[in-house]
Amino acid sequence: MQAVTREYDALHRTCVPATFFSYKRSLRKIYPKYALLRLPCVNTREQASKYVGHAVVSMCKGIENKGRISKVHGNSGVVVCRFKKNLAPRDIGSEVFVRLYKVEENEVFND
Repeated sequence: MQAVTREYDALHRTCVPATFFSYKRSLRKIYPKYALLRLPCVNTREQASKYVGHAVVSMCKGIENKGRISKVHGNSGVVVCRFKKNLAPRDIGSEVFVRLYKVEENEVFND
C-alpha cells in the first residue's frame, strides 16, 4: 500500500491534476471512448490548446491507465482525452494526471 501512495504523491508533484467529469455525448448517445477533462486554471480554448498531445495517467486501485489529450472541447477550457482502456463510470469526478510532456498517439495505443 505504501508503494501505491508513493506513486500517487510523485504524480502530484510532477503532473497537473485534472477532473474527469463526463464522457463525450450527443443527444441520444454516449461515447465512452472519449473522456472529458477539466483542467484547473484553464478557462479558454487557447489555454486548453496548449495541452493537446500531452500524456495523461489515471490511477485506479494502483493500476495505471495511460492516455492522450486529443483535442479541445468547446470554448471553456475542457479537453477530450482517449485512454488505452476506457474509464469506468464510477471514476466520474475522480482525479487524473496530465503529464507535462507530449506523446505521439502510437506510443500510447500500440504496445
